[in-house]
Amino acid sequence: MPLVTTNQAVKDLFGIEGSELLRSKANSFLRNEVIPSSLIVNEGFSDDSMGKRGKKLLKSKAVDCLFNALVLDGFFNDTKFVKAIFEKAAVRVECVVLCEEILLKAQAVEEPILLSGVARGFITQLKDTSFNLRDARLTCPFSEQRLPQMDMTLQNMGLLYQLLRSQRLSLSYKDKILLCWLEQDLSTAFQLVEQIDSALLQNDILLAGLAQKVRQEYQEGESFNILLNSLPD
Repeated sequence: MPLVTTNQAVKDLFGIEGSELLRSKANSFLRNEVIPSSLIVNEGFSDDSMGKRGKKLLKSKAVDCLFNALVLDGFFNDTKFVKAIFEKAAVRVECVVLCEEILLKAQAVEEPILLSGVARGFITQLKDTSFNLRDARLTCPFSEQRLPQMDMTLQNMGLLYQLLRSQRLSLSYKDKILLCWLEQDLSTAFQLVEQIDSALLQNDILLAGLAQKVRQEYQEGESFNILLNSLPD
C-alpha cells in the first residue's frame, strides 16, 4: 500500500463524505501519538516560525491504527481515552465492558451471544490481549463503516445510544424484525423470522414471542389476500 496523507486515509476508509468531518480527529491521533512516529514518514521542509509544515504520510500499519482509533472514538468521543485504550491494559478492560454494555443496549439483547456477528467479532478482538490495536484492524460494528462522528446531528453526544434510530449498527435479528414489523413490512419480517436458528428462539423469550406474532399476522394477511382474490370482480 502506498504512503497516504491522513485526509486520503480517512477518505479511503470511510468515504469522501466523511473526510472533512473526521480530519481533525485523525490529526489529533497523530499529535497524541496513538499512531506511533515509526509508522509516519515526514516529507518536505517544516518550519513553524515560517508557517511551513511538511507532509506527514502514513504507512499501511498507520492506516490500520487510525481506523481502530476512529472506530473506538465512535464510542467514546474522547481522543485521550482512546489513547489510554491503546496503551493501558486496565483501561482496555474497562473499554470492553463499556462497549459490550452499549452494544447490548443498542441492539436490545441481554446476552452477548445474541449480538450481531460483527458486534461479537468487535468485542472478541477487544477482549483478546494478543490482538494488537496498532497492528491489525478491528471489525467495525457500524454498518457500511459509517461512523457516528460523520453525522453532524450526533456530534459531541452519547453516540451509540442514538444510532439505532438511524440504523447505523449492524442490527440483531430482533431489531431488524421489530423495525420491519413497526413499518408493517410483514413480508420482510416473516422472511427474517424464517432465517432464525431455533436455538436463538429457545434462548430469547422476547425474540420467540415476536417471531410468533409476525408469523401469525403474516398468515392472517395471506389468508385475507386469498379471500379477496377469490371474490368475483
